[in-house]
Amino acid sequence: MPIKGILFDLDGVIVDTLHYHFLAWQEMFRRLGGEVSKLTVLLHEGRSSKEILPILIQESGITIPQEKWHDFIEEKRKYYRSIVKIKFYPDAINTIEKLRNMGIKCALVTASAKKNMGKALTPSQQALFDIIITGDDIPRAKPNPDPYEVAQSRLKCKKEECLVVENAPLGIQSAKAAGIRCAAISTGLSKEYLNEADYFLKNLSEIFKYL
Repeated sequence: MPIKGILFDLDGVIVDTLHYHFLAWQEMFRRLGGEVSKLTVLLHEGRSSKEILPILIQESGITIPQEKWHDFIEEKRKYYRSIVKIKFYPDAINTIEKLRNMGIKCALVTASAKKNMGKALTPSQQALFDIIITGDDIPRAKPNPDPYEVAQSRLKCKKEECLVVENAPLGIQSAKAAGIRCAAISTGLSKEYLNEADYFLKNLSEIFKYL
């Protein structure tokens, strides 16, 4: 069945920003005398911040009372926005524009907060997407199927007519749990971490091979 809808993750797929998310987590924990690893942050990309935080707390050995988690996360997001330098992956915008010109619907499905998404994409770039789902919109984040199921439903495409583009294990698991095929691109993690995907892309422009 031909593809009628493409569902894109944001960080690590369209914009090269994951390093800044790690730097923001690192800064927050260093302020308290702890350390977190970049690999841990990358492996858990796609989870909501409130789900990543306890994992990083355990790794760092730092104690943060649960009633202070919200403020800690908001400060991390604020710091991220203050340091991030938005850089698009080659052909990212051109690929989406070409897909739109072919009549293929496009969705953005990200665990990032709406403010962080707005920092990455201008209003005109956001307008390239028929649907945008952020971490503020879905109670259950990746690897649960909810983000991609909601996006697929709002695109009004059948699951077999959709393809997800992801860069992280939890995002791939989310797509597969939703019953949607997934193409993985290696921008932060090596291919060995992405082997649950149906296809593997060297770059976004290769997506046309699977339409």
